Amino acid sequence: MWEDDNEGFVASFLIKKDGSKTRQGRRGYLEEGAWDAIHVIEVGPEEEENTNYRLTSTVMLTLTTNNESSGTFSLSGSIRRQMSMKLSVVDGHLCNMGRMIEEMESKLRNSLDQVIVSKE
Repeated sequence: MWEDDNEGFVASFLIKKDGSKTRQGRRGYLEEGAWDAIHVIEVGPEEEENTNYRLTSTVMLTLTTNNESSGTFSLSGSIRRQMSMKLSVVDGHLCNMGRMIEEMESKLRNSLDQVIVSKE
């Protein structure tokens, strides 16, 4: 976390999820896989009981499957999205940022499923 020039602050959150070689996936056997997410949230100065939040998220996805019928398949891609919200600070900044990140991860997961994984 660091202060910005507008009396607010910026926070970054990194999320890494590793795939497993032993779990059977929806469309084959997952040999390797990773979900790497970088979330940067700019929090504006408080105005009365509200604050502006701007989230920029990037997700990088890599998958390798291996199945007798379809062979080996490797896939990688990334996606970046932004969202802005004006939220009450009654619950606190950390709760607001957490909810925004959860919502964004869900949207990114759905986007990647539609754009990249559906081509598999």
